[in-house]
Amino acid sequence: MSRSAALPFAQPLTLVRSEHCLAVLSDAPLRTLSSALVGGGLGERCHFANFHVDNGYDSHTPKADLTRWLAAQQLSPTAVAMMTAVQLHNACIVSVALDKTPHGVMALVTAGVGNAVDISFSREADPRLALRTAPTPGTINTFLFVAAHLTDAAFVNASLSATEAKVQALSARGVNDPYSGTPATGTSTDSLAIAATQRGNATPYAGSGTEVGRAIGEAVYRATLGALANSHKTSSHRANSYKEPQCLG
Repeated sequence: MSRSAALPFAQPLTLVRSEHCLAVLSDAPLRTLSSALVGGGLGERCHFANFHVDNGYDSHTPKADLTRWLAAQQLSPTAVAMMTAVQLHNACIVSVALDKTPHGVMALVTAGVGNAVDISFSREADPRLALRTAPTPGTINTFLFVAAHLTDAAFVNASLSATEAKVQALSARGVNDPYSGTPATGTSTDSLAIAATQRGNATPYAGSGTEVGRAIGEAVYRATLGALANSHKTSSHRANSYKEPQCLG
């Protein structure tokens, strides 16, 4: 790993970056819910990694690849690990207040939509399913950090809030499913991780009727918009050098 920087969150988090990896490191274990191939499900995590792969990546052993890359970066084998063909310098970080905590919720997003999908589009009419075709590179990876004590049910509620915000960001950018022509709801390879400090009183809810849910929505919406804008700039200008995150709140 190479350069590092402190992140705007309620408790210490460090962003460590190299050409092929962005990693968020926490000194204290964070209760985490994740859909990631490595570090998925519920568990206690200290390391969160997003690895860059080439557009032509087509490995039959992605889990083994991620595990090997974690070891190469000297990261924990229990880390949350995702991969993306998006250039990592296009990551966007947004931090927003939660109640009286200035940086109570932070979202880090990388976003590409070459593989955009409307999940409600008819399965029978979708050649991507019928032909079992390999997806076009492009995914939205979301890492969400919350300074709150979430119950297991609230973690699920938080994932709904994050997804609703992502869909709104895609709508705002006018992203459509290329097969159906209808508004995209994501890509077929999106991944999400939600990590909570578990400090304070437990909250059973994290939806749009709660402060924490609305903070999650704001952070994910703004970070997804920023990541999409950054990726569009790169595809237009082919930027190669790492840029500091463009969306610090």
